[in-house]
Amino acid sequence: MAVITSKQLWQERNRLAEEQRIAADSGDKDKALVIQGHIEQLDVTLEHVIDMEDALRNAPKPKPQNTSFAERIFGARDEFHGVEIGFKNSAEVGPRNDATVVTVGAPTEIELELPAKPESPFQTFADTLLEAPAVGSVSYKQRSTQTGSPDTWGGVTSGNSATKSRVLYSYKDAVANKETIAGYVPISKESLKDYDELMDVTNHDLLLDLDMKTNSKYWTGDSSTGIVGITNVTGIQTFETAMGGNYYEAIRKMRTLVMTNGLCIPTHVAVSPEIKEAIDLYKTATGLYQTLGTNIYWGMPVVEDPDCPGILVYDSFAARRRAIHGGVSVEIGYYNDQFIKNELSILAEWTKALQVRRPDGFCYAEKSDLDKAA
Repeated sequence: MAVITSKQLWQERNRLAEEQRIAADSGDKDKALVIQGHIEQLDVTLEHVIDMEDALRNAPKPKPQNTSFAERIFGARDEFHGVEIGFKNSAEVGPRNDATVVTVGAPTEIELELPAKPESPFQTFADTLLEAPAVGSVSYKQRSTQTGSPDTWGGVTSGNSATKSRVLYSYKDAVANKETIAGYVPISKESLKDYDELMDVTNHDLLLDLDMKTNSKYWTGDSSTGIVGITNVTGIQTFETAMGGNYYEAIRKMRTLVMTNGLCIPTHVAVSPEIKEAIDLYKTATGLYQTLGTNIYWGMPVVEDPDCPGILVYDSFAARRRAIHGGVSVEIGYYNDQFIKNELSILAEWTKALQVRRPDGFCYAEKSDLDKAA
């Protein structure tokens, strides 16, 4: 899971504070006020992240493995003598030996060991969701609608009782169906004896391809027997107001819906690269870029995801990925006419599910709706 640390947020806050100081010293009051708004939004997120880091610091830490995923598939270098066509093995994708240690800073200095992942220009929606193991499709209770308003807590005086506050919800049976997802990359026949090439292809290209295919399923999957992507989950909130392309204002309105209707605190906003570009390049009447280059919109870290069809404002704790036991299976063989081309394919597959406990913790908007004239 990709992690935004308090240290990173503090660095961003310090950068904005310095820009605000420069603007104030030069007499640019408008810019100073805009920056102050960004700082106040950032402070809300910073407080939330620090709380999560405190919880993580106190949680038991898994013992890191000393080998990469590819090494667990093909074995150690000094024991490698090449592999044959038809090779097959499986292993868990867990902490790898190229993990990085990151210090997350003030006001709480702790060290987190973050597992490395295939290099990608994007953080994806899937990266922001927690993952838990499962043995198959997951049956669970999904929060549906609020059926009652909170009672008033009047306090307790001597000799008197008071009604406790509560909110009533209806719940329905739901199933997070498992689905096996595969990715593959071509390799030359000579690669079967090239340890370094197999390490590089497996640890990076292959896992990246698998990650991106899985992320796409989490967005738009529509299988009746497999993963139902978040945009197709019944019960999520939709924002269909015509905004004339004002995506930044739309995000703020969607944040309100998640908080008021879903009673969730939005942790992220996911946008397509095209929408993020439009937001970042928009200038106010004073000639300033409205986001000033920050990757925080309305107090929420931005997830720039190429698979995102529009905008999604959400509480990342309202859903989770489920990983079916068995890890990643890797096979080597021919695909289509590769036999006559002297090449092969290395294929990896795993089985995943998407469990959405609180659908109203997500608010989604289509770009086409937001582009309509207001």
